[in-house]
Amino acid sequence: MTTGTLRTDPPARSQRFAVNWGWLAWFVSILWLFFLVALPVGVIVISSVFDEGVSLDHYAAFFTSSALLTATLNSLLVAVGIAGLSLLIGGPLAFGVARTEMRFKGLVRATMIIALISPEFLLAMGYILLAGPNVGYFNVLIRGAFGIEGASGPLNVFSLGGLILTALPNGVAFVFLALVPAFTNMDPALEEAARVRGASALRAVRDITLPLMRPAMLSGALLAFATSLAMFGPPQMLGINVLTVAIRDALVRLNFATASVAAMVLIGLSLIALFIQRWAVRHVERYRTLGGKSFGARTIDLGWGTHLLTALGLVYGVVSLVIPYGAMTAASLMKSIGNGFSGDNWTLDNYRVVFTDPGILKAATLSLTLATTSATLVAVMGVVVAYVILRVKARGRALLDYLAILPLAIPGTALAFALIVVYLNWPMNMLGIYGTPTILLVAYLARFIPLGVRNSQTTLLQIAPELEEASRVFGASELKTLLRITAPLILPAIVYTWLLVFIMAIPELSASVILRGFGTQTLSTALLGIWSGNGGLAVASAFGMSIFIVVGVLFGLAAWFARRSGLLRGVQLA
Repeated sequence: MTTGTLRTDPPARSQRFAVNWGWLAWFVSILWLFFLVALPVGVIVISSVFDEGVSLDHYAAFFTSSALLTATLNSLLVAVGIAGLSLLIGGPLAFGVARTEMRFKGLVRATMIIALISPEFLLAMGYILLAGPNVGYFNVLIRGAFGIEGASGPLNVFSLGGLILTALPNGVAFVFLALVPAFTNMDPALEEAARVRGASALRAVRDITLPLMRPAMLSGALLAFATSLAMFGPPQMLGINVLTVAIRDALVRLNFATASVAAMVLIGLSLIALFIQRWAVRHVERYRTLGGKSFGARTIDLGWGTHLLTALGLVYGVVSLVIPYGAMTAASLMKSIGNGFSGDNWTLDNYRVVFTDPGILKAATLSLTLATTSATLVAVMGVVVAYVILRVKARGRALLDYLAILPLAIPGTALAFALIVVYLNWPMNMLGIYGTPTILLVAYLARFIPLGVRNSQTTLLQIAPELEEASRVFGASELKTLLRITAPLILPAIVYTWLLVFIMAIPELSASVILRGFGTQTLSTALLGIWSGNGGLAVASAFGMSIFIVVGVLFGLAAWFARRSGLLRGVQLA
């Protein structure tokens, strides 16, 4: 007679106040992506077509300006050039490291990792010291060795070719890191079948391996193309007229119309590249090489081809790593760069200035704080958004997926312009975050959220939903299942995301240079100011090398700790 009482009241109260954690995650994801992505993109679109009413006058003015058309053409040429050269260099190096017995694999891997964790403008600084037309070390050496008269040349890094050279290592690293896992996971039986039919090793690679690598090749090339369109530091230092520099110049002149149209053009070019990449790999079943049958990775003997890959890896490592950073190291130890390598021109005072300057120390503190906070929030929200997209049966999941990847097509300068418009106008201006570190944090979160979502999605796709369903069958809530079952399984992806965002946020420049305010200098903007003449090239070189060393050490320590604790099990950083 007590069963009725036991069966009804307590469960009813429990169910009445139960929280549907899946729908709550959906609601939070909608708000997150609306304010970080949809709202800024909407502002850019509206600003580009609104002038006391809807009008295309801003676009007409843009496409009749020779300077802006030149900036557009330069941006496109540089991005296409970097993407193409990245494939030509990164593809063979990835194949050599993954599938052959080439030498200097460690140097190649180190070069790729350093290219990704280094600020984009450091290589530009190194090559300016080497190939500056007047006092560049290479030019001085060449003029002296060949008796060339004059005070400048023959090399000139302040050109489109120079810009491509300085930004190329970053693109090569994207292609390399996209292709190495693909080459490693490919069943060598496919190539062996071609060899049995009489094909040479090189022909088997050409006819079998490379066609199967198309998705990975296009993925790496797309990242190289998009990041090249979005870069700001190198073209600013080299004085090259590209769209990102044009956006900043327009904002300095308070010409929001030109800035909005330039931002739309950049976004359009990135979206076109994304659509081409997706169209080219629309038949995914053609590229599957990993089935249920296990196999061991085997290397290919290319004969003389292996020696060519070794030579390519050695030359690339020396040109993109040893020489430019060696030049910066030497310059950072000089009293005056113009006095060269004379015995009385060496000093450590430049590093003393860097580590005692209050402004630099304040910038370092702010950059580390922003990097830590943004990495943590992106890692957590990346899991939440990915979980909603893949696990929660709610409308709008496809829209969330597109919004999560859209920032990849938005350059930092364009995003910064949109945030200025959003947070300087009603009602968002009531928050009072413009000119504060908070708006920098908003920009970092918007820029890096695709990394968190994509990394979490990739790992969630590998986890069978039946594991979570079994947990709920035994009475666990969605939140408890997420925390007890799903989160531990995707913990390596979360840690990897945190590391990646942390390292990329420290030297972030393209958005920071637009949004910085009084007292909100970051490491990258402070370095740009010193390089531009406020502190001298020797101090700037010491500052740049200090950033390089600090970022490298932090990355190494974090990766070491994560591996020792098992948090990066199965994750290969390079």
